[in-house]
Amino acid sequence: MLADTHERALPDHSGQSNEDYLVYLKHMALYAFVASRVAGKRVLDLGCGEGYGTESLSQVAQFVVAADYSLDAVTHARKKYARANTAFVVCDAQHLPFADSCFQAITTFEVIEHIPDVRGYLEQIKRVCVKPGTIFVSTPNKLLRLLPFQKPWNRFHLREYDARGLMQAMSRVFQRVTMLGVTAIPQVLEIEKRRVKQNPLIAYPRMLAHIVLPSRIYDRLRAIRPGTKEPVSQKTSSQDVGQYSINDFMVSEKNLSECINLVAIVEL
Repeated sequence: MLADTHERALPDHSGQSNEDYLVYLKHMALYAFVASRVAGKRVLDLGCGEGYGTESLSQVAQFVVAADYSLDAVTHARKKYARANTAFVVCDAQHLPFADSCFQAITTFEVIEHIPDVRGYLEQIKRVCVKPGTIFVSTPNKLLRLLPFQKPWNRFHLREYDARGLMQAMSRVFQRVTMLGVTAIPQVLEIEKRRVKQNPLIAYPRMLAHIVLPSRIYDRLRAIRPGTKEPVSQKTSSQDVGQYSINDFMVSEKNLSECINLVAIVEL
């Protein structure tokens, strides 16, 4: 099984918290939202991770290329989800190894927050997508996760976006962008809010230390106290997630400040 870095959403519920499994259901709900829009098309799933999303798309698409920066992730996905209409590629999202205009649709979920050169990444996506074609970009909503002026507590994230920031980034490369958000029924939304809630008395001093201290000293302090590597609240929910499904998540244009994930849809 693919190692759990606590960054990828994984389909196996065993060993995970209820909150983490709901993150997986959120991802599957987003892939289900996209599936009907990519039926019969050549699709690039950029940042495929474990591969469950690629598997979902492959059931309706003509052909799917699953791509990820991680060799371990791609190897795992190929072994678990190989199908006649699916290929697996290790690549850098900022330098895609594909010909111009070779995909009719592109899904790239929770990737943009990891990318050093965001414009280069978006330009590459634009280059490999046909016209007309559709691009789906999702990222966590920082208004739900971060305090004002707080840097991402997720050590894998270089930045996080609100709806305005994501629209600005997308509009530098694309002309036609629609902004939507992934939300959920009140019970699930409350669990997600608890999962990412920050304590200002802890978060701000830690952010200040990160800014003031030399990187080697800050990293050493984090290594000494492994239990505090990420300033995320304790996962206290004991509800049985078996009562929830992807049908408890919705994609909507309303209340983007309260959504779990932002979804930018580009029509070329």
